[in-house]
Amino acid sequence: MGLTCLHPRQFSKQIKFLAEEGFRFVTMSELIKSENRESNIIAITFDDGYQDVYEYAFPILQEYQAPATVFIISNYIGKYNTWDVNLGWIYYQHLDESSIRDLISTGWEIGSHGKTHRALQGMTRTEIECELSQSKQLLEEKFNQPVNFFAMPFGNVNELIRELAVNAGYRGICGFYPFRYYRHHFLPDIIPRLAVYRTDSLRAISNKLSGGRGLLFEVTKQNLINFCSNATIMANSLR
Repeated sequence: MGLTCLHPRQFSKQIKFLAEEGFRFVTMSELIKSENRESNIIAITFDDGYQDVYEYAFPILQEYQAPATVFIISNYIGKYNTWDVNLGWIYYQHLDESSIRDLISTGWEIGSHGKTHRALQGMTRTEIECELSQSKQLLEEKFNQPVNFFAMPFGNVNELIRELAVNAGYRGICGFYPFRYYRHHFLPDIIPRLAVYRTDSLRAISNKLSGGRGLLFEVTKQNLINFCSNATIMANSLR
């Protein structure tokens, strides 16, 4: 599944590194609730909600009693990722209901990744509202859990999407770390995240947690990779 797919051994080393560095793992709600934003807390998130999160990442995080937040595509629970453009026509299964309930029972949090994983930019206002509101409602009703956060498909957030997400009842919108905000304040309700890639070493993980040139390099790298993902958006629009 490309650059964003980690081998379990690699993921295990990264989590061990973070634990040894003194980080405490929390959900997104716990992260936002922390008024003084403790410097030693970190939220691990997974977009798309693939079944391998349950099979591989979950047992590793359990070793550290570490919860995480997984963002679910509401129309694809238990289904294959036919929404994606895959070379070789290889598809992967999304988390089924049983696995999601098991994650929740151990302290994990679920968020919305939309109904269909379509790029919200370019949609009409009504279409955006549908992706935001209907996915939230379905997940909350199905799993009897509040859905407080929305993760943007393809990472890019604009002011209209932020406004509509807040109106839909979300406490925060998670996207990529916009380069233009590296030295400025983020828009209200925007929660920047840094992705972890297959090529990332432990030094790269350390850079993501720093505040200097290391962080600037990681932000730049992520924005370049995210720019390349626009090819997926274009391919999907031609379907």
